[in-house]
Amino acid sequence: MREEIARLKREGEPTSWQEIAPPVPKQLDGTPLYRKAFAQLEEAQRKFDPKVWQTYNPKVLQAARPALQTLRKALEFQHMRLVDPKQIEANPLNTKFPQFDHFREFAKLLQAEAAQRKRRGDIKGAVESCLTILKLCRRIGDEPLLLAFRVQRTIFFMGVRGLWEEVLADADASRGTYLAALSEVRAWNIDRDFIRALKAERAISILTLKSFPRAWITVVAELSVLKVYRQIIAIAQEGAPYDRKEVEQIETEIERKPLIPSPSRVFILMLTPSPTGIFEAATQTHALQRVTMTALALRLYRKENGRYPENLQQLVPKYLPSVPVDPYDGKPIRYRRLQKGFKVWSVGGNRKDDGGVKVRDWLRKGDLVLESKI
Repeated sequence: MREEIARLKREGEPTSWQEIAPPVPKQLDGTPLYRKAFAQLEEAQRKFDPKVWQTYNPKVLQAARPALQTLRKALEFQHMRLVDPKQIEANPLNTKFPQFDHFREFAKLLQAEAAQRKRRGDIKGAVESCLTILKLCRRIGDEPLLLAFRVQRTIFFMGVRGLWEEVLADADASRGTYLAALSEVRAWNIDRDFIRALKAERAISILTLKSFPRAWITVVAELSVLKVYRQIIAIAQEGAPYDRKEVEQIETEIERKPLIPSPSRVFILMLTPSPTGIFEAATQTHALQRVTMTALALRLYRKENGRYPENLQQLVPKYLPSVPVDPYDGKPIRYRRLQKGFKVWSVGGNRKDDGGVKVRDWLRKGDLVLESKI
């Protein structure tokens, strides 16, 4: 393992948590404000029965307003540091991403705020609420853990669902509002955060391997763990669409380690993520981002030209740098003009084009469709 770590260092690759998430200057660190927002949120929740709180009615939103204001101030800072590096060093196998429930609760409140603003006719304000969710998603990426990436994915899904399904699907907005929305949806560099999270997990695995008694794990097992990370990071760096066959082959190799005795084999499974699972999650996220970008660009085109384009190529280069590629099959995102509005879609988790038929469970059964009713 020493040779492999030395190789990583020669290539400038991080091998410790400090290299992945170094301390940040106080003037760039929003952590104190996030902690203040969490405390304010908890204080507001204590005023309501849980069932009442979960209705997110106007009284709930009013009580949560100070926490939301503090959250918005925190998002102005470039960094957060909620993961305690001392806990990682003390128990790397029990590394957790804290405050997931708080972040999810903030996203729900902002969704409810967006719906309230829309009912009042404030489309710009409703969009701003949803974009705050997406900004929160990006800030979470400053905590480079694979678990944090999964949290980002959840928050991103909530933000985009609020933005399109609950606000813009049947409502028009100003040109400036569309530009702001398109800019924010595009702003999340999914590949950067995904790769950084994988490298962080590798660093944590190295720390864990160093802490094991030598009798517990063999050199072959150590190298197997680092080999898996080398392979999956290389695939991630190629970007979506990911090489599905190669991902499945890595998964098969992990499962076929009969020559490595227990408990070493157990540690390999503990220290390496499921390649198919993590790449499927990243693919889903890319698909939602690209479909949403396309839908917003189509609205912007209509705002400036009075009609929707005949095809997506007409969005290039003014509205999009290129026609987005479906991360599931490598073909262009699908688009159809309707008598009123449009449909834009990815083939979804079954990797089969069902013609833009909208289903609830697009992750497995059908297309990921965004539909405009105007």
